Amino acid sequence: VTGPFNMQLIAKDNELKVIECNVRVSRSFPFVSKTLDHDFVAMATRVIVGETVEPVDVLAGCGKVGVKVPQFSFSRLAGADVTLGVEMASTGEVACFGDNRYEAYLKAMLSTGFYIPKRGILLSIGRHM
Repeated sequence: VTGPFNMQLIAKDNELKVIECNVRVSRSFPFVSKTLDHDFVAMATRVIVGETVEPVDVLAGCGKVGVKVPQFSFSRLAGADVTLGVEMASTGEVACFGDNRYEAYLKAMLSTGFYIPKRGILLSIGRHM
């Protein structure tokens, strides 16, 4: 693939599998730019107009983690089926940043209004990187 693209992956059985790849710029492009502290939008624009750009080591990271989580509106949609499946059911999303994936995920979930009970719940994030 040449140029910007949006790829969605799923981790299963110690393998990453591509579930979708769109050869276009999406809302994720500026989010990734902010997460990695590099203006990939400007970089892609320079490439499109024929300029040469320096490679960016995206694996080096920048010391922060960005996550996006779905925002569900079941409580505001009368008769909505709250059972989640593979089809999109969210009406929006929330993006948050943290020092690690746990902090970023917790901030994002709390930002959606998700209530975390004090007892009787296990909230787990897998170890796949």
